[in-house]
This record gives sequence, structure tokens and C-alpha cells, in this order.
Amino acid sequence: MDEPNRKVITLIGFRGCGKTSVGRLLADRLGWQFMDTDAEIERKTGKSIAEIFLEQGEDTFRRLEREEMQTQLGKSQLVISAGGGAILDAQTRDHIAKFGVSIWLTAKVETIRERLENDERTQSQRPSLTGKATAAEIGEILQQRNPLYSSSADVVVETDSKSPLQVVEEILSQLPVEFPKG
Repeated sequence: MDEPNRKVITLIGFRGCGKTSVGRLLADRLGWQFMDTDAEIERKTGKSIAEIFLEQGEDTFRRLEREEMQTQLGKSQLVISAGGGAILDAQTRDHIAKFGVSIWLTAKVETIRERLENDERTQSQRPSLTGKATAAEIGEILQQRNPLYSSSADVVVETDSKSPLQVVEEILSQLPVEFPKG
């Protein structure tokens, strides 16, 4: 990763904001590769994120997440769907800024709650981070993470009431000039 300004787009934001759905469409539109870091960690470990949290703890998962982000950020022409907590690591935030552009996908607490409750994968494979009811957990985590998302984001796109394709169009219209527009 010794060449700054590589072409990597990193989608950041809380789970349920559309990073994976939007990321796949955006990568297709640009003719780039797509990588979901949570899915890659699960593939490499053979365990769900919830299993990693339960068996090895959050610190182990965050280390795996940091390592995966560093690996992926060293590539070019890649759209990354970062785990919702990837921005908790200062080194990861620095690498995201150094090697591309970050897009913060946002949504209201109620929108996120509805999306998560309707997603079987979230219910079975993603751990609760606080042990609280879904809406309370989302609100608490967003309050902690929003300053980090905000300070890390080059572009912010609200996803409430928008299709993934509409979000992709909005991202493309806001990318810096050196990035292709699809």
C-alpha cells in the first residue's frame, strides 16, 4: 500500500444502510470489483460474525476487520462494503482516506430497524452489540459512531426512501472528478 491515490471507493455506515446492495451495483456500474469485508472475514474464518464475537470476542473480530480492510485498501478499482464498525479503528480510517474516497450511507433509526428486522441474515449472523432492543441499540451505536462516520466521509448519501439504484446514481453524481462516473 505504498501508492497513495489508488482508486478505491469505501462505503461506510451502520448495518442496514445498504452498503452491500449499493456496493454491488456501484461496482457493476464502474466495471470494478466488489468486496464485502464482513463476508470475506466469514469466508476466511468459516464462521459468522456472531460466532466470532461469541467465541473469540469483539477485539478479535476488530483485528480481523482491520487486517481485511488494509488488504483490500491496497488494491485498485475496488468498491468496498466496510463493516459498520470498521471506522472505529483509527488506522483503518487513515487508510480509507489515503487510498480512495469514502461514501457514508445514512438512514434514520426507524428505517434501519425495519431493514434489519426484515433481513434473515442480520437476525441469524450479526451479533447484538449492546444487548438492547433493536431501535435502542441502533440509536446508541449511531450516537457513538456518527462523529467518526462524519469525519471520515468524503460524500454523504441518505438512503431512506431510495432504491439502491437511486443511491448509486447519487454517489456517481458526487464522486470526485478523478473517479469514473460509470
